[in-house]
Amino acid sequence: MHRFSSFQVFARRGRYYSNAKNLLDECDRAKATMKWMDSIVIGEKLCPFAPPVKSKLRIKVSNAKSYDEILRDVENEAHVLMGTKSVTSGGSSSLIGKKDHTESSTVPIATPETTLIVLDETTCPSLTDFRELVRLSWRVQEEVINKHSYASLLQQVLFHPLATHDTYGKSNHVDDDAADYTIRSPFPTIHLLREIDVMKAVTSGYKDLEGLPSRNKAKMRMDGVSLCRRRLEDCKDV
Repeated sequence: MHRFSSFQVFARRGRYYSNAKNLLDECDRAKATMKWMDSIVIGEKLCPFAPPVKSKLRIKVSNAKSYDEILRDVENEAHVLMGTKSVTSGGSSSLIGKKDHTESSTVPIATPETTLIVLDETTCPSLTDFRELVRLSWRVQEEVINKHSYASLLQQVLFHPLATHDTYGKSNHVDDDAADYTIRSPFPTIHLLREIDVMKAVTSGYKDLEGLPSRNKAKMRMDGVSLCRRRLEDCKDV
């Protein structure tokens, strides 16, 4: 499930969640997520496949207050991504990758190629723990992806401000490895990808694709924890 996660997420609990920048509305969360995509994922060249799909990236901000509500949002977005349900206006904020993000309403598009579902840890506080998002992903797999026979069609990748490559071997309070910033985003996020697009990337001929995660980790370690943390926090200045 996480094999294509060369750019995912983590940040120190006390430092991150006490920051006033977290108190952002839905539109700001969408714009902060796009800024993360532009400045870190693309800007730091963590994923060579992100620039071509940016114009067809859908960012959906969920205001769900429970895991059941989150599952309904993910289910809806899975249908949209598979083309079995159209994108409609209203509801939580959504953005399609473009240069000017000034509206909070859903931007119409026939079918996005990939979707970031941005969750709100202030309305669902348990999501401040990355491991809770991991546990939620098990339900996403069973109750959304498998339920609708999307197992061979969709993948999910997790992003979180408290994520770490060593999910269960490191305390959430530890922030001592800059490599974890290859998998950190401003907010808890579920990334839905179509299997067909993943396979196109895998077979695109990109040199040493398997070594990309290791190169990204090495780059972040060269930059250092302080710089990586500052870049991530700056994404909330929208």
